[in-house]
Amino acid sequence: MSPSLHSIAERALVAPSLLRLWDAVEAYVEACDEQGVTTGEGGLDLGDLPTFGGDVPAHIGNGVTVRSWDATHILIDRRHQRQRFVLVLRSAYA
Repeated sequence: MSPSLHSIAERALVAPSLLRLWDAVEAYVEACDEQGVTTGEGGLDLGDLPTFGGDVPAHIGNGVTVRSWDATHILIDRRHQRQRFVLVLRSAYA
């Protein structure tokens, strides 16, 4: 993993909030694109991101994966969409 990908991955893992995690994940995806590697090859395990309270969200389906959450929002991964990672209100998927 390159130093820039490594530092971005570390920033994601120690993010103090869901909003800061979202920022770090977006930066990670952009850095992977710039370096010509997939997000799976970049070194950050998107399936093991920190969470920030609240109940575990229900499975969403339809090609959408929940990556993290807090009491009011969830960070979703729409793998095949142009804007891959989106922060949404929990009530949008209640």
